[in-house]
Amino acid sequence: MYMEPGKLVIAISLLGIGILYGISIMVNPPYVSLGSIADHNNELVKTKGLVTALRRSSGGNTILEITADGTELPVFVHSTAADNLDLRYGDEIELEGRVQQYGGNYVITTTGDSIRPINSRSSIYFVTEVAEHPDAYKGRRIRVLGTVSRVYRNVFYLDQMRVVAAAETEHIPRIEKGDRVIADGVFVYNKGDLRYELKLIALSYPQTIQYS
Repeated sequence: MYMEPGKLVIAISLLGIGILYGISIMVNPPYVSLGSIADHNNELVKTKGLVTALRRSSGGNTILEITADGTELPVFVHSTAADNLDLRYGDEIELEGRVQQYGGNYVITTTGDSIRPINSRSSIYFVTEVAEHPDAYKGRRIRVLGTVSRVYRNVFYLDQMRVVAAAETEHIPRIEKGDRVIADGVFVYNKGDLRYELKLIALSYPQTIQYS
């Protein structure tokens, strides 16, 4: 089929613009709010939110929970570079990743080097981070966020971390398995037998954090 030179130039120009647009989206994906993630399934996007949870999977990957716009969403961080993440409860982050569905729920998959901290809002640590770098917290008073997994008279476990009442006669405050709490205490670590625990000073529940 013959095409006039002028029309051919226009067609090639439009094709070039389309290709450049496609490349620009791949290099610089569009910003999408968490509330509209469902409209971008299987697309590469940029978004931001506040970190409300962090845990490691058995395969060494990291799973974050972020919140914004009244929406909370899981973020699956592949193990490459995930160990370099230094995030705390309430940190604001910006990330690039692909929107996908697992079990009917939306999730963003990304890598550690595609996550950029914007600012840190608190000094509340996740149990996972403390457990992986116990030397860094030895002897310090810290606040740790986790989920209660076991409860005894003077001891309870925050995920895998043992938390002990400050004195033998003290009782653990009224908490139940499955509660998400913040334990404030002094971190004790014995490098010889790799044991660690938190000497409890105070216990509280995390407040709902709002994105601003």
